[in-house]
Amino acid sequence: MPQAPYGDAESLFRAAHHELMRVAYALLGNHADTEDAAQDSFFKLVTAWHRVGGLPTPDKQRAYLIRIVINEALHILRYPHRRWERLGVDAAEQGASWEPLDEQVQARADLRFLWKAISELPGMRRDVVALRAAGYEYGEIAASLGVSVSTVRSHISNARKQLSRTVARDWEGAQG
Repeated sequence: MPQAPYGDAESLFRAAHHELMRVAYALLGNHADTEDAAQDSFFKLVTAWHRVGGLPTPDKQRAYLIRIVINEALHILRYPHRRWERLGVDAAEQGASWEPLDEQVQARADLRFLWKAISELPGMRRDVVALRAAGYEYGEIAASLGVSVSTVRSHISNARKQLSRTVARDWEGAQG
């Protein structure tokens, strides 16, 4: 017998909290930003409850909420303060790196460039790529987003093609 959808935003958020935190942390890599993404996601869930509450199954409601947290995490990754934070605070947590500082700076700039390109992918494609980059397997992504594994594979394939074109075009423009 199918489950009834969640009756309110808080019960959905509580039921999905562990998974939301896992997704956000996998993308963001620190607890403070993960908490920010979760709080912002709850606020967005409450404001969108008129849409989310009308979804027919709890799985579709959870998938909507996971999309919200992915978008919030990607938004946080674009914050300007992350430029110095990732080079300073996190570097101390990870220990001394053997790479020269200029190479670390360039690698972080390249990573920001790639995350920007990922954040500009269309909705479901962006969500699938973000979850895959966070270490989720195809089956886990499909279950989280309420789609088939073949849909996940299709989105990954199309995203690779689109990212290749975007990164090649924008990289050439940045270098020239």
